[in-house]
Amino acid sequence: MIIDTHAHLSDEKFDIDRNVVMERAFNSGVKRIIEISCEPRYWDKALELSKQNNIFVAFGVHPNDVEKASDEDYEKLELLIQEKKCIAVGEIGLDYRYDFSSRNAELQKESFARQLDFSIKRDKPVIIHSRDANDDAVDFLKAYKSVPKGVIHCFSGTPRQAKEFIALGFLLGIDGPVTYKKSDDLKQTVLETDLSKLLVETDCPYLSPQKYRGQRNEPSYVVEILKEIAAIKNAPFDEAAKITTQNAAKLFNL
Repeated sequence: MIIDTHAHLSDEKFDIDRNVVMERAFNSGVKRIIEISCEPRYWDKALELSKQNNIFVAFGVHPNDVEKASDEDYEKLELLIQEKKCIAVGEIGLDYRYDFSSRNAELQKESFARQLDFSIKRDKPVIIHSRDANDDAVDFLKAYKSVPKGVIHCFSGTPRQAKEFIALGFLLGIDGPVTYKKSDDLKQTVLETDLSKLLVETDCPYLSPQKYRGQRNEPSYVVEILKEIAAIKNAPFDEAAKITTQNAAKLFNL
């Protein structure tokens, strides 16, 4: 059994064939999908989607959307994360790509802290987005009063940064870029990291593995990520699938 721990099936790119995509995933060996809803406009759609068997959900405010989020949104978020099928808060965190850092870094940190408080209060793990911000994210979490358990989504930092996140108790989410030819740092991180500290994610419809690059990503393609992890670790595919699935089941209480 394989778990895609990070999908965006509520995205409009799946509106024409969402059920077909999910069926294809289940037929390929993916038995559970975690739908990540990190924009308030998608929350209701994701909640409805999570009513289907084997679909779970996480709610949050993405760092790129903090300027648009209202106090009413955060109030609704705290209610949503109490839903039965909600297994995490996320994705939340810091994003310094382009001009986000100079414009709203402090607002991002305020939102990050507010949602970490929700996760601790409701005893839910967190799914952390950290893009071009890993050192700041590590420092932020080290200084935080009580760091919850969770995963660093789509990890893209250095092996050193990976070790720092793991030391704080986080797992690393590995996505399609691990299959790319120029992903030496990520491949090295996977090589140096025990399988017990890894999760697999598609982040669909984004970041398709090399085999499908340029196409819409989907949960069934998580198999390609597992193949690459197994090859890097010189481990059987079934072992990589079993251990990463166990990691996800334990973290998200599935």
